[in-house]
Amino acid sequence: MKYLKITAVLLIVVGIYFFKSDWFQASFFPESYYKNTCFVPFDVTKEGNTITIPLKYTHSTCYSLAISVTDKDIFHDNIVGPGTLKYHFISKGQIIATGNTYMPNRRHLRLINGVTSINILVFNLPYRGAGKDLKLQLTVHEPFNFLSAYKEKTFCEISPDYNPKVGKCYNDTLMISN
Repeated sequence: MKYLKITAVLLIVVGIYFFKSDWFQASFFPESYYKNTCFVPFDVTKEGNTITIPLKYTHSTCYSLAISVTDKDIFHDNIVGPGTLKYHFISKGQIIATGNTYMPNRRHLRLINGVTSINILVFNLPYRGAGKDLKLQLTVHEPFNFLSAYKEKTFCEISPDYNPKVGKCYNDTLMISN
């Protein structure tokens, strides 16, 4: 009887761990798993524009930062050009990481529900050395001039980037170390 109880407890613990895993959540509940953590207006066509985003997340996985435009023609016409953002990860009032995002690339375009997104950075959450007050500050370093016609329709989007089929991030070439 003692071994039966131990086995039952172990099965429950393993089941909970498996249910909460990124693979299971991304495979069986993609609508809630891939829901945007952030989707806020941000004009990336003006140098010096700054936005600070509190990073609240529900999954411990990799997340992508994308510039999104509410227009499908960007995706269909493969419209990309130069542009970078300077990023600062801030926690407890201290900058814990800084750098520049990657340049937009055609390989990192995606289209979902008429919104074109250009992935420019991937990072892991929770961020090593950060507290629960983690913020991402973005500043337009090199303007995204190719999006000038869409400046009222540009957004900053942060969402999970995990691919359950291969067990890693979709855009792992854009990953920064943390």
